[in-house]
Amino acid sequence: MNELQLINENGKIYVDSRQVAEMIGKRHADLMRSIDGYIEILGQNAKLRSDNFFVKSTYQAGTGKTYPCYKLTRKGCDMVANKLTGEKGVLFTAEYVTRFEEMEKQLNQISETKITEYQQKELEIRENEAKAKVAELWIKLGDRTNIPEYRQITDSYASLALAGKPVLPLPEVKEKTYSAGEIGKILGVSANKIGRLANEFNLKTEKYGKYFYDKSQYSNKEVESFRYYNSAIDVFKELLA
Repeated sequence: MNELQLINENGKIYVDSRQVAEMIGKRHADLMRSIDGYIEILGQNAKLRSDNFFVKSTYQAGTGKTYPCYKLTRKGCDMVANKLTGEKGVLFTAEYVTRFEEMEKQLNQISETKITEYQQKELEIRENEAKAKVAELWIKLGDRTNIPEYRQITDSYASLALAGKPVLPLPEVKEKTYSAGEIGKILGVSANKIGRLANEFNLKTEKYGKYFYDKSQYSNKEVESFRYYNSAIDVFKELLA
């Protein structure tokens, strides 16, 4: 007895009626007539669909002519097998049950693999969406300031959130800076005096320092304040002299 060759069409498993006829030792034409009779009986019950058992199909013979045949589902094989007796019936039943179980197992494994791949893609999509939201928050935070260094910092963290590495670099750390109060202590004057001189002689420029966010002296709010480079101290000395 030859091994059944099953047909997989979009996850549905069938076996060709010609193979069934060969395995049970019956002429294909006779099996076709039997199946036609089964379909006629099934059609008398509105709750039953014949295509759950038998599906009409065709095949092409060596002569090039096309002939009808059926594709049998597992239920269709059950119906044919129930009418059989003797050794061939037992062997056919054992064969189709074994082959259908093997094919169903393979399809289940493929389906599980696809589900796993789908879940992985879903996880990646959600992770990317979360990264994009974090990056968006950093960019929005950067839009709230006009200080270039802070914008560079927020852009760097946004790129880190998206790519997993800082594609955009952080600003380079430059020389130490001093507040107006710190310079005032060094020179023995008030912070207000340093501020007035800076405004009067236009010292709040990139040449002498840069803006930072510092805690306000009078509240917990952070405000923009100018901090001076070491070179500005000598300028204030000359102005005070």
